[in-house]
Amino acid sequence: MQASRPLTPGRSRATVTPRARLRMLRFLRYAAPVLGGGLLWAGLVGRDLPAEQVRSALWLWLIAAALALRLGREAGGRPSPLPSHWPVLAPPLWGASILGATGLALGWTEVLRAALPALALWGALAALALIGQGRLPPRRLGLLSTPGVPPPPPHPQLEYLPLAPHEPDVLRGLDGLVVGHRGGQVPAEHARLLHHARVIGMPLYSREMLAEVLTGRVSLDLVERDWLDTERFQSGYLPLKRGLDVALTLLLLPVLLPLMGAVALVVLVGDGRPVLFWQERIGLGGRPFRLVKFRTMTRDSERRGAAFAQRGDARILPGGAFLRKFRLDELPQFYNVLRGEMSIIGPRPEQFAFAADLEESIPLYATRHWVRPGITGWAQVTQGYTGSMDELHEKLQYDFYYVKHLSPQLDLLILWKTILTVLTGFGAR
Repeated sequence: MQASRPLTPGRSRATVTPRARLRMLRFLRYAAPVLGGGLLWAGLVGRDLPAEQVRSALWLWLIAAALALRLGREAGGRPSPLPSHWPVLAPPLWGASILGATGLALGWTEVLRAALPALALWGALAALALIGQGRLPPRRLGLLSTPGVPPPPPHPQLEYLPLAPHEPDVLRGLDGLVVGHRGGQVPAEHARLLHHARVIGMPLYSREMLAEVLTGRVSLDLVERDWLDTERFQSGYLPLKRGLDVALTLLLLPVLLPLMGAVALVVLVGDGRPVLFWQERIGLGGRPFRLVKFRTMTRDSERRGAAFAQRGDARILPGGAFLRKFRLDELPQFYNVLRGEMSIIGPRPEQFAFAADLEESIPLYATRHWVRPGITGWAQVTQGYTGSMDELHEKLQYDFYYVKHLSPQLDLLILWKTILTVLTGFGAR
């Protein structure tokens, strides 16, 4: 944690965020697709394309850019104390995805070639905005100390400043205020300061929320009905998420089918049939379904019941460790995605035996079944493989975080981390 020092009145704040820099970052975010559209128009004019197709391509760019900016916007709810990269980085990625999928569906190969420089410009300007955002000074959070309450987790982008509630202008120059535990008793000397902070619109962060944002998980002791509520959970993103799952799976089929054929041949040569392994898992709404994956263990691997895979597990076939390390054994689950039993991104589906025990011991455990289970998820790219009940309880903290913060931004982050995970083999067993 950075060195904390009292904030005294009259002390100049050398680290005030320059307004000009913030305006430039906002300008880059919204001007990038406009400049990219101009570059696309210049590229289309230089090609021998019908005027009607040029107009349609520009309209497609406009629609894709508007949707990308909307999807890249911060999710609703309480503000985060950390500056987020995803409102800057997500729009060009969403724009490329929407434009690419629509262009391929319409057979506009020439339009897509002309759009490559425009997308590259959009991405370059987003990268420039990220560099500028990374050079902003740490956000300064006032810290109201409470006896017996530990300090919040340290972070390089945050600076905590202990406050003396009775000093005049004590809130000047702060970006937010860290209060005690949510729902806890507020000391009398803090009440007036908190009231003043609310009046001037200063963000207030409880220590639990701050720890949640900085660690990416929700403590099982803090899982509460107020935010895990079916009515509040209903999100317009869920139907879009299902459509994106199907569209992305169909687009990937030309790559997936040959790759799955090669993996199936490896399993067949290594240990014969069956090539596929089917297992009952718990899915959306707590309903069971049959998950499919390539078999990487011996045929009698579950003769003693469900068990976690361990490092150096004797049940794993020759070549199976390689398939598990790079998640190639999970490829057949795109079949479950097309059937609507799974999503590409979501909490991993648990085996029935584990789910039954957890539902009895973990409050509101079943809320993780409000979303479709995924091939990859927040816990998988953050924690890795689960090999014990203790690790499974830790994984649930990441799953609750995903359910609570479900958004296109989080899915995009998981997708990027999944690519890194597959390339590095992180957390495999």
